[in-house]
Amino acid sequence: MLTYHKLANTDITPIDSMSFQCPVCNSSYQKPIPEACLVCGWDLQFNLSIPSGSEPDKKRLDWAKQTWKRLQTLEVSQPKTGSTSKKRLTIADLLPRLQTLELELQQATLERQNLQNSLDWILHYLETLNPELLVDLTPPSPPNCDSNFNSTSPLSEVGIDYSSLIELLAHGDWKTADEYTWQLILYMGEREAEKWLRSEDIERFPCADLNTLNWLWEYYSQGLFSLTNQWQIFYNLEGDYAKFCDQVGWRRGESWIYYEELDFTLNAPPGHLPIIAWRKRACYGVGTTTPDENLLSFFTRLSTCSQP
Repeated sequence: MLTYHKLANTDITPIDSMSFQCPVCNSSYQKPIPEACLVCGWDLQFNLSIPSGSEPDKKRLDWAKQTWKRLQTLEVSQPKTGSTSKKRLTIADLLPRLQTLELELQQATLERQNLQNSLDWILHYLETLNPELLVDLTPPSPPNCDSNFNSTSPLSEVGIDYSSLIELLAHGDWKTADEYTWQLILYMGEREAEKWLRSEDIERFPCADLNTLNWLWEYYSQGLFSLTNQWQIFYNLEGDYAKFCDQVGWRRGESWIYYEELDFTLNAPPGHLPIIAWRKRACYGVGTTTPDENLLSFFTRLSTCSQP
């Protein structure tokens, strides 16, 4: 809620020791000063929690003065009518509109930041991605996506539009983002019907898209969740899957957790998400391979895809 704060001593001009002027319309008042100017509606009261003469107060006061002058100009140019009951427009009448404009500006700033994040991603991967991957590429349109590829979206070898995943990650909806990531993986592996990947599917998984998924998770979780993070932990533990699950929170004591028991918040341990090696329980594999075999296959593919 927009409020006007304490004005500098020069903002309310003393005429004498008992008289003050409104800083907007120059209307004079005797002590005690009213809460708001009876002519223009300007808040004349002090708010001692904000230092006087602050930059926001000065900008609001300048805006109010300019608006008041425009109103006076408009009033002079309007033809006189016989009616005297029409309510005079005041600064207070315009404050709701100013608040609406401020909210719209904040929303536009957020949208601009999301676009900037996507642009930063593209600039980052243009420096590392093999240009041969983009030659003579005719990607198919993914299901439920616009066939016109968004130029601000991250790169994909198979035409995936990652804008929906970006939105989920940007809003911190980690559970839905994890489920959506798995659906994208199945789609790119052409294993939607089977709902699991074979070793050969992982071995030929599109590199640009694996890097994209990894980077998006890492970027929006500020390094907490990513395949790279999991890979480093797995490597430091010399491939011990049980110890790995203990560290990333997929096992508690001797109990292997179920998917519904995951911590889909930023309070989770590093590497807790995304889930790509199992879906129902951390000790159950997906398809014909064990979860540790699936995890190692993805890490091997990520290592290959990370090469310049």
